Amino acid sequence: MKIAFWSNSREKGSVTTNMVCIAALISIAGAGRSILLENHYNYNSVADMLLPGEQVGRLKESGRYYNKYGIEYVLKGLYSGRHGDVLLHEAAIPLLYSSMYYLPQSYIVNREVFNYEFNLVYKELFKVLNVFADFVFIDTERNQNLSSNAILTEADLIVVNLAQDKMALREFFDNYSSIQEKSVYLIGSYQPELLFNFRRICYEYHISRDKIGVIPFNMELEGAMSEGRILQFLNRNYEKASGRENDYFMKNCKKSSTMIRKNLLNIRRQQKEFYQSSFVNSVNLEF
Repeated sequence: MKIAFWSNSREKGSVTTNMVCIAALISIAGAGRSILLENHYNYNSVADMLLPGEQVGRLKESGRYYNKYGIEYVLKGLYSGRHGDVLLHEAAIPLLYSSMYYLPQSYIVNREVFNYEFNLVYKELFKVLNVFADFVFIDTERNQNLSSNAILTEADLIVVNLAQDKMALREFFDNYSSIQEKSVYLIGSYQPELLFNFRRICYEYHISRDKIGVIPFNMELEGAMSEGRILQFLNRNYEKASGRENDYFMKNCKKSSTMIRKNLLNIRRQQKEFYQSSFVNSVNLEF
């Protein structure tokens, strides 16, 4: 299943943080294998949150060393006709005892070139990713470029990351009706004391409670992110959280990950029913 994480708010959506938390909790819960990737450069990238600083430094080295790995390597290999499963095992970094993988980017390829190459083979890429992992999480750039448009179109589910900001909320619900049909929502860096809290957002924008969750703001999480140790933080607090703030954070994160999994199961069931119906209709037409 392909899950695109996206926001109309450039800095307030907490897209990358939310995606890493949800993907990690799904993997820790034993729900299936996940793979994470992104289609853009970001100050707080997935790599910065998942990997210690020295490992990120090695990934950002230019030249042949790193160009042998990452999403650009996979795109070029698919275009050349190489086997996708082999490419992913060569290019992806295993995490959480290989129940979670990260497919990094090389930082040496021009963005326009990346978008062009992505557009050439993205359908094959998504087929390969769906075979490789049960859940494909994609941190999607806000800009309406080729790769973002392809990802949002192909995604089974879009997780829209909302900010507790009146203008950003209005801008999304007024201008992005085309993606709302297959969207669920997360409020990142959530602070319940703000005016646009969970209840008000649900009420004003008519969002069903089974399609929205929150990822609370948490100081210890912020520190873990800056050190590339977010997985250790989540793992350590998963069974029994240390302190009231971490307990509140983990309870809401688990609720949000469950909400997303339930929506994915509904989508999978609908897809299965659609394919079965299409097959029956095609058989009836033949006779």
